[in-house]
Amino acid sequence: MGADLESEVVTMRDVKSKTVGGDRATLASIIEGSDDAILSMDLAGTIMTWNPAAELLFGYSEREIVGQPITLLFPPERMAEERRILTRLRDGQGVEHYETVRLKKNGQAVDVSISASPIRNVSGHIIGASKIARDITARKLAEAALREGEQRTRAILDGAVDAIVTIDEFGSSNRPIGRRNGSSGIPSRS
Repeated sequence: MGADLESEVVTMRDVKSKTVGGDRATLASIIEGSDDAILSMDLAGTIMTWNPAAELLFGYSEREIVGQPITLLFPPERMAEERRILTRLRDGQGVEHYETVRLKKNGQAVDVSISASPIRNVSGHIIGASKIARDITARKLAEAALREGEQRTRAILDGAVDAIVTIDEFGSSNRPIGRRNGSSGIPSRS
């Protein structure tokens, strides 16, 4: 049994060494093929790499953006965000997904979810950061439409002259809502 375990450990080490050191092409392929914008930058905030999804999201080609400051993507009122992010990254801390706004090349604002991680060299020193950005515009629009629909429904119910009765899937009626005898049947918002 000991020989089997030793064989497994050697095999695992072998797989790990091949994955970590030997298959950079696979890692590059994953980054290039991602639907999420992935970029890297140095600790001064200069963009070093830029994948095709970043080009689609922000509108800058890799040739245009590499060597430029990351703040090119920031609305003026969001510049302090980058200072806080860089401080965390320099301290070796990642940044979990958070929602914010960035700018496209054409100046249009885009809602994004951002995460960031420190990049370390072989000695373990932090030399930069990787960032992943996902366009959340469609989700934000859907959330806004849902809120608007809820507000419209609330206005209809608040303004109803007659009671409105809902019936569940078993045919039972729930508490009436709507105005009847001066009561809406809806809890007060005060």
